[in-house]
Amino acid sequence: MIADADGRLKVRAGLDGEVELRVRVGDRVGRRVLMAVVEGDCELEQLGAKHPSVVEQILVADGEEVKQGQVVLVVREVEEL
Repeated sequence: MIADADGRLKVRAGLDGEVELRVRVGDRVGRRVLMAVVEGDCELEQLGAKHPSVVEQILVADGEEVKQGQVVLVVREVEEL
C-alpha cells in the first residue's frame, strides 16, 4: 500500500470472502493492529496497520462478502498515537 499526498491509504481485501471488522471510524491504531479479517473458503486474511493510523472510512458492512482487491477501509497515517 502506498499513501497518497494526504497520507491516506486504501486497505484492500486480498481474497474473496466475508469481512469481520475490528475497528470503527475515528479509531486510532498502532503498527500491526488488526483492523479487519477476511475469511474465504479455505483462507483467512488479516488486515493490519503498517504504520500508526486513524480510520477515516469503512466502505463495507461487518459480515459483508467482499471481492479480491475491493477497498475495505481508508486510513490516514499519523506521526504518533
